[in-house]
Amino acid sequence: FTPPLAGYYRVGIPLEMDGRIVSVTMDRVVRKLKADFFLTTSGAFFASEELSALLKSVQPDLHFFPSETRYASGKPTEKRYLLVHADRQLPAFDYQRSQYGGRELVLRRLERGEDLDDFLVKSVRIIAIDAECATGQHFFFLKNVLLVDPIVSGDLAHTIRNRSLNVRLMPLDHDQSCG
Repeated sequence: FTPPLAGYYRVGIPLEMDGRIVSVTMDRVVRKLKADFFLTTSGAFFASEELSALLKSVQPDLHFFPSETRYASGKPTEKRYLLVHADRQLPAFDYQRSQYGGRELVLRRLERGEDLDDFLVKSVRIIAIDAECATGQHFFFLKNVLLVDPIVSGDLAHTIRNRSLNVRLMPLDHDQSCG
């Protein structure tokens, strides 16, 4: 980011972009970027123009910022990419049905009525989504869960595949998906 951000980049926190330029230089091992979606070491996600247009159409609360993407040699990437930013994270993690480190402790804390914002779920092995909380959402990040990747609805995953976009998707179990 030029000029640099005041702190670290984080999904779920509003991002002030007035006058900022987003530049991404690929590692030397990246010779040809074919992906339509990628993550940088700073935790920022980038989508190709085609994927960005799709995401805008299904998830209007996302923000998209043009970026300059180039290889280590200085040559621009073949596709143009936009920074994809979400100002909020969705509290759609199903604490009861998911499997994660410290699950019993978290469930006891929830029984006592402790605030979910007081702890962060880590070491997630199986993700279950609270479908009620995720109604109408097609691309989101989970609140209070240490998980880098976004969650996409079944409908959005289907459209991504139908359009032959190069996005690695890991499906949730059918009864756990949120769309």
